[in-house]
Amino acid sequence: MRITRRLFTNWQSLLALCIIAGYVIVAISAPWIAPQADPQHPVTMRRLPGVRPTALRVPRPPQPGAILGTTPGGWDIAYALVWGTRPALHFGLITALLTACIGVLVGAFSGYLEGAVGRVLMRVTDAFLTFPAIAGIYLFRYALLSLNTDAPPPFWQVVLQKLQLNPIMLVLIAFSWMPYARLIHANFTTLKHAEYALAAKTTGAPPLLIIFRHLLPNAITPAIVLAARDIGGMVLLEATFTFIGMGAGLPWGALLVTSRDWIIGPGGNPLIYWWVFVPATLVLIVFSIGWNLLGDGLNSALNPRSRERM
Repeated sequence: MRITRRLFTNWQSLLALCIIAGYVIVAISAPWIAPQADPQHPVTMRRLPGVRPTALRVPRPPQPGAILGTTPGGWDIAYALVWGTRPALHFGLITALLTACIGVLVGAFSGYLEGAVGRVLMRVTDAFLTFPAIAGIYLFRYALLSLNTDAPPPFWQVVLQKLQLNPIMLVLIAFSWMPYARLIHANFTTLKHAEYALAAKTTGAPPLLIIFRHLLPNAITPAIVLAARDIGGMVLLEATFTFIGMGAGLPWGALLVTSRDWIIGPGGNPLIYWWVFVPATLVLIVFSIGWNLLGDGLNSALNPRSRERM
């Protein structure tokens, strides 16, 4: 209860919760805010109806029926922003959760186990730190997820499709767990020599019980804070990869891709076609700020030193 009270009395946490709640409300209310033309086959992006094909090449300014205008190609910006909230929350939460789980497990076992096993796990962590994420995208896209239309898809493609894991999500999970591993490893190397851990070991408690019941609850705080911040960061990274042409995932990033040639208007003026990039950029920035503020609030509420100052 004390942690909850500290969390809700921190202005950063309150602002973060308001921002995140706003995105959640938009995601839940999407069918009413931006009704689907065919509810049986929902889409996250739609073209403005009744527009001549020759007019689709030029972005159209805000107007009735498209309150934030359209991108080149006639895509309704407001519609994509509303329906893009659901996949953004799904992508950020799933990616950050799986990343944290992998990193925490690796850090816990490498920190608790002594000898060759712990050293090997940390050397593997160091090796992943040196591997470029961009190369990982090509690895997952062309090797792991390559499709052969003449043969049935391999079992891993079926599993990944059912889990809704795309190549960028897999890359971010595979190459983002290392900070968690290092944090938990550093905490475990200290906590495993604490009196309560040594007492549990003396009484014959199995290693798994010591790790998950005695050590991990006392070492997990930095990982929780980092995971909260990573939810927004993962969505930003996905939009970045999409913008540079290395993925096709969230509608927010797709809006920026379709409008990249119109960000700078005639004469170098970026304000002529402001609607093609300002709304999507603001949505991404505020989304990231909300989760970063939540991470700061959790850090203040869960950090013992911060609690002492409060």
